[in-house]
Formats: sequence, structure tokens, C-alpha cells
Amino acid sequence: MPAITPGTQAYSYPAAEQLLLAHEHESREMERYRGLALSFLPAYPHVGRLMASLGIECEQRSSALEALAEQLSLDQCLPTGPFRDSTLAGASQLHLFITDDVMAGLTLSHALTFAHYSRRFSELMARYGQLPALDAMLTQFIERKRTACQLLEEEAQAGAYAVPARA
Repeated sequence: MPAITPGTQAYSYPAAEQLLLAHEHESREMERYRGLALSFLPAYPHVGRLMASLGIECEQRSSALEALAEQLSLDQCLPTGPFRDSTLAGASQLHLFITDDVMAGLTLSHALTFAHYSRRFSELMARYGQLPALDAMLTQFIERKRTACQLLEEEAQAGAYAVPARA
């Protein structure tokens, strides 16, 4: 098999593609949660800590995927540094501070939407997986992502953030 460079060519091995997709997804999620943690920290520190802990979970999942890739001798398919997509690089550096309940409610709503998307993505990856070891790992990820969705839902309800009604 020729040398594989992430982002430059399609992989001929479906397991390598799945590992790369799962790793890129978790890396994006990690950066998103870290940005949310920074945004919430000044005015809503408890929500900032929740977002930071969800980001740490994403980082742990990325590390687990890297360990699996190494175990399967597929580590050449993963990027060596933190994932950087040029279209997301500028957006991930922009952090808006949450200053009121309306902003907090809207941001939590978006975070919850993305958390559900992330869970569904992992469910699809596991359902159509080509690699039993990855499928087993994704099944564990799905359970943690369900818990993350539940935590975000509970925070949105407990905080009773004022979300403006839509006309």
C-alpha cells in the first residue's frame, strides 16, 4: 500500500477511511466544545465547565481512535497534529462571550442540536462499519454522546434561559 497522506487522496481501505472520518469528527467536536467552554466561562462558569468536560471526552475519544489505528497499523491514515480544516480554522478562533440568558439559551440550543448530530453520526458509522473493533468503540462513544445530550438538555431546562419566541 502506498503512503497515505490525510486530506490528499481517497483511501483504498474502507477501515482507514472510517477511522479518519471518526477522528476528524471527534477533533471538530473537541474544538467546538472548547470554544463553547471559553464562551460560557465568564458569565456562566458551571456551563463552561460542562462544555470543557465534554471537550475532554472528545479528546479522549480521539486518543482512543489513534490507539486503535496504531494497533491495526493504520496510524498513517490519521493526521499527526490537531485537525485543521482551512474552512474551520478562522471560525474556531472566534469566541463570543455569552453575556445574557437569551444568548445562553440560544447557544445551548445550538450545542444540543450539534450533540444530537454527533450521536447520529456515530450511530451511522457503527451501523455501516467495516471494522468490528471500530464498531465496538463507536458503540461506547454513542452511549457517552447520549449522556452528553441528556446533560445539555438538563442544563437548558434547569437554567430556564430566556429564548425569544419565533414569530
